[in-house]
Amino acid sequence: MTLNKAISTYFDQLVYAIGNYHYNWHPAIELLMVIRGRVIANVDGYQYALGPNDLLLINANQGHATLASTPNTLAIRTHIAPRFFQEQGASLANGQFSLNSALLHNHPLYPDLRRAIASYYLSDSEFSKNSATFRLASLLYEHFFIASGCDQIPADQQNDQLTQVASDIQKDYQNALSLGGLAQKYGYSKTYFSKIFKQHFGIGFYEYLTRERLQHALSDLNNSELKIGDIALNNGFNEIKSFNQAFKKHFGITPSDYQGKFSPQLRKVDQTFQQQLPPDQQQAVRERLGHLLTQASANIPPAQECVGCSYKEDGLRYHLLKKELKELLNDKN
Repeated sequence: MTLNKAISTYFDQLVYAIGNYHYNWHPAIELLMVIRGRVIANVDGYQYALGPNDLLLINANQGHATLASTPNTLAIRTHIAPRFFQEQGASLANGQFSLNSALLHNHPLYPDLRRAIASYYLSDSEFSKNSATFRLASLLYEHFFIASGCDQIPADQQNDQLTQVASDIQKDYQNALSLGGLAQKYGYSKTYFSKIFKQHFGIGFYEYLTRERLQHALSDLNNSELKIGDIALNNGFNEIKSFNQAFKKHFGITPSDYQGKFSPQLRKVDQTFQQQLPPDQQQAVRERLGHLLTQASANIPPAQECVGCSYKEDGLRYHLLKKELKELLNDKN
């Protein structure tokens, strides 16, 4: 199969300085690698401590945030559109990627993944860049994709009405929005609207609304001197209790605990979050990735060494246990 568009429409890479938590989620698959410093990565409420060269894959629509635990922390993130895999005949339905070097410290293919990330960033020709993208995608799909019964990939199609719905939520998240109210506004039944919302965004309406409110509340925690109760009310939460519960569910800690970890020194970094680095830092990054590229190329194990390994089986067992645990917790509620 051939690609319908240029590689740059499927892949996006950025090196940036990490500061305090910035909460986001998106339909792209994200592969994060720490270049310098140390990071606390939060994914769906679970926290992981990452150091230099650590790798973390964040699946489509997973809420995530990163926090620098040491000064001058840099990371490189690579976004991959799910349709890149789908257009090559690789189905991502009913499964997800599992790659986290904080949990699994050693894997024979980590050096090759780092090499592909560095190659993409340092490529000076379209051929070498394209080669790196296919190598990276192949490694991820063949060795780190686990069938789990969980479909987190949203519908890859434009829907003007649902785009407008997202705009409504972003504009009115502080108010008492409801699924039924928006369904009525756009002429849908509540049940059907709930279904197409999840198909389009990959998450349910109330989860989307809660994330939107948390995103703004987290920004207020980072940049204002308001009390936690005022921040909760200003961002659409009815009471501080519901804000605390939502915050802990998504970040693994309470707002007050986060304030204890918050670093005022990182506010300057936050002002240029995910913006291009100054030239001197860019050059340092290129040298670091160039060294990593040379180092990795000398230690790449043959691909066949992992044919009989148990990483995929371990990953499958993990997802099955996680699913069973969620079902048990839901039964109790």
